[in-house]
Amino acid sequence: MTHAREDFAVMEATVTTFGKQRFVAVSKALALFIFILFVGCIIGTALLVYHLSSCQPISKFEETTLIVYDKHSDLEVTTTSEEVVTESVSTTTEEIKTEELDVRLPRSVKPHSYAIRLIPFIVEGNFTFHGEVTILINVTVTTFNVTLHADDLAIDRVNVYDFNNEILSIRQVTNETRRQFLIIHMNEPLKSGHQYYVSISFKGVLNDLLQGFYRSSYSVNNELRWIATTQFQATDARKAFPCFDEPALKARFQISLARLKNMTSISNMPKIGSPEPVKNLPDYFWDHYEESLPMSTYLIAFVISDFDCLKNGSFSVWARPSALSQTKYSLQIGPQILQFYENFFGIKYPLPKIDMIGLPDFSAGAMENWGLITYRESVLLYEEKVSSKASLQRIAHVIAHELAHQWFGNLVTPVWWSDLWLNEGFATYVECLGANAVNPHLKELDQFVINELHGALVLDALRTSHQISIKVNNPDEINDIFDRISYSKGASILRMMQHFLSMRVFQKGLNRYLKSRMYSNAEQDDLWHTLTLQSHEDKVLDQNVTIKEIMDTWTLQTGFPLVTAYRNYENDSVTFTQERFLVNDDDQRSKSVLWWIPITYTNPKNVLRSNWMRNEQILTIHELKQPKNHWLLVNVNQTGYYRVNYDPRNWNLIVQQLLKKNGHLVFDPKNRAQLLDDALHLASVGYLDYNIALNVTKYLKQEREYVPWKAALTSLDYLYQMFVRTAHFDKYKKYLLDLLNDFYHELGFNESENDQHLTSYNRLEINSRACRLGVRDCIINAVQQFESWRNSPDPDKRNLISENLREIVYCTAISVGGQEEWDFAWKRYLNANVENEKETLLMALGCSKEIWILSRFLEWSITENSGIRKHDSARVFAAVTSNPIGQQLAYRFLKTHWNRLRTYLGASSMSLSSIVRSCTTKFNSQIEVDDFKMFVDARENEFGVALRTARQSIEQGEANAKWMMRYSEKIVKWLSVNV
Repeated sequence: MTHAREDFAVMEATVTTFGKQRFVAVSKALALFIFILFVGCIIGTALLVYHLSSCQPISKFEETTLIVYDKHSDLEVTTTSEEVVTESVSTTTEEIKTEELDVRLPRSVKPHSYAIRLIPFIVEGNFTFHGEVTILINVTVTTFNVTLHADDLAIDRVNVYDFNNEILSIRQVTNETRRQFLIIHMNEPLKSGHQYYVSISFKGVLNDLLQGFYRSSYSVNNELRWIATTQFQATDARKAFPCFDEPALKARFQISLARLKNMTSISNMPKIGSPEPVKNLPDYFWDHYEESLPMSTYLIAFVISDFDCLKNGSFSVWARPSALSQTKYSLQIGPQILQFYENFFGIKYPLPKIDMIGLPDFSAGAMENWGLITYRESVLLYEEKVSSKASLQRIAHVIAHELAHQWFGNLVTPVWWSDLWLNEGFATYVECLGANAVNPHLKELDQFVINELHGALVLDALRTSHQISIKVNNPDEINDIFDRISYSKGASILRMMQHFLSMRVFQKGLNRYLKSRMYSNAEQDDLWHTLTLQSHEDKVLDQNVTIKEIMDTWTLQTGFPLVTAYRNYENDSVTFTQERFLVNDDDQRSKSVLWWIPITYTNPKNVLRSNWMRNEQILTIHELKQPKNHWLLVNVNQTGYYRVNYDPRNWNLIVQQLLKKNGHLVFDPKNRAQLLDDALHLASVGYLDYNIALNVTKYLKQEREYVPWKAALTSLDYLYQMFVRTAHFDKYKKYLLDLLNDFYHELGFNESENDQHLTSYNRLEINSRACRLGVRDCIINAVQQFESWRNSPDPDKRNLISENLREIVYCTAISVGGQEEWDFAWKRYLNANVENEKETLLMALGCSKEIWILSRFLEWSITENSGIRKHDSARVFAAVTSNPIGQQLAYRFLKTHWNRLRTYLGASSMSLSSIVRSCTTKFNSQIEVDDFKMFVDARENEFGVALRTARQSIEQGEANAKWMMRYSEKIVKWLSVNV
């Protein structure tokens, strides 16, 4: 994956609800019986307490349920004569901490195969679904219980029977809400080595929270068209059907879906047979699908819609009929990337087909469901002359990421979510290889350092970061680690390992690993073992060293090292030291944490050397063999996941080299990006004098490569955020404009037909800063183009603004304009048929300087039917907080409407985490930080998946506040002299 529950009022009352809804309807006779039983229990309890006070208490997590069972029957819409009658007891667990819960299922029972039948109702307006699942289970240890997952489902019937179709006696069924367990208690044992069938009928709601089995919609000529679709990762398959919802419990799945005759359904596997009418439901037909290969529940997917598709052999891309033409690019590159991976991994794609579908509402970027990959429209659909070149690259990356998962994640799956990074880290690294295979001119491998590595270093410099491989329990903790650590840091350490092993050995080891664990599960130690065997066989690693010994220091420890190179210019030696890099260490440097670090270094003569820092704090290299006046560069091509500092003399030698005419060209673009990023971050926490760090940026006047400029601007944007609300912002503004002035005029505001892809990227980065900092020429160009668009006869069909400049033009014109410009852009947003264009407009709408407009924009972002889809709520907050005027406004809105946000998005939504981050990470005063601390402390149990994000924002805010006190005056002095 590249992230208000409704009750069941529309359904029959006599049901058991497994989830957060709690209600019951019973007959008068049964109510009287229960009352008498209740009174008897009270009297009995009073008599027994004295005698039985030494007995063990019942688990606080247990909710008992009285159930009457019906025989196994076909799934029908009509009710049977014997329905389940329930009585639930609320769980009292306030004093039990979430992290103390054991949420893992017992291993006495494992699933072998599932038969699932589902009928979603998406046109009548009740948005429910009826279902039945029959699970063939293997009993590994004799047991009286079957424990599986169910959440937000109403259970009608439960039966357990053997291969002779004999129904076994069930004592009761209990529901542990917090662990989302459905426990079937048997009156007779299920015997080890035997197989049984568990059959459950259930009902649920097609929710609007973009989780589990949910509903989506789109409009055609003001008519709403409905879709039923899924998003199960990480723990939401249990919202669609009762199941053993853990990645290690793989099974085969045979799925049947009911749909209206004018709609289609798709799932992981191809259809079999012809559609069959649904009993008692005119116009509904069953689609049956082939049984799947062994797979985890979170990879199951199905979609019922009226979409169309384009095909390329066994590869299909689905979209709304009006957007079908936008699937051509994805259909072109998808099979190419798939073939690249088949060659790279040495294993053929194992399923008979791949469907990819763009969904109007989708919480994550995309989801790698085996054989049916689901996407947001913006990362699958591409329209020539509307979607930008950046969108084209983004689509290639996301498709490459999800296709990489077909091997890493689907074919071989982590045993548990602690090793999520085995999925996401691999897919993030390998996506660069896949995207590079179809777009080699984009220098994808160079862009890795700015797109993945540098961002990971920023987050991982916080104490509130986490290990790559980390213990997780409840669903909030699991969703919490779908972050830059699992994705970007995971990818970065894999890239580092690939370089010290070589690509040939790395590939051979991956092939060996995948073949040894295919259709099964693995932990990171399984990968380390396989790569060790391969590296020893190919003699690229010391026989006394294992990959586990090296890589555990990177996956089981939080953070990353700062490597400092101290040269002795008299005896021609260099000493390397390592310590953990932290943004907020209060001068107490962390010496105790050590890593195995592959040290690479070079000099002006391009002599490349390498050594290992073997989990040691100091490494000295004698006879460096280079003149005193030659610089030393460490971490060649920034392949290592660490920052580098030098003694001041070596830093000055590097600066001198950079400032020579074309002197910067002796360094690879990746290392120029590294020098800029490292220098400014080292200075921001006191490791390096800011005078030296800022001197490094002076050479940018002659830089023309995209990767170094992007790294520089990202780091300099931190100074923008710190100074933009101060009296000294003019000095920052003057210096940055001086750096980019020549390049701005070379690039120009308008595109040329001969522009290279990365030239367009440079123009976007440079011009956006120019307009933001008030360059008159830039603003005039942007406003003129926007006004020409406004005055065109049909602006929804005729927009002559270059697709690669629209981000700048829209934002600038709305920023200097008023309500008319905003309303015009809002109308274009509502009418746009291309999701890339809608995203560009949505971000630009946050550029307004009108506080009331921004307030209304935030309000609309969490208002039903406002025109802003739920998955874009977080994008609105990001847009508003990117605007200096909107930062405090959005934070106040967050606090004022906290409960409403949680209800609208869902307390477990990753969008909530994104909103918290957007609203709080730019704090740079202790007053702001303390205010947010108080807010979090008062509502800590409400933050859920956003709690770690909140703590990270607090830590970053404290670091920003200290930065303002320690360094702002020094930087102002430097800027005053150098502008």
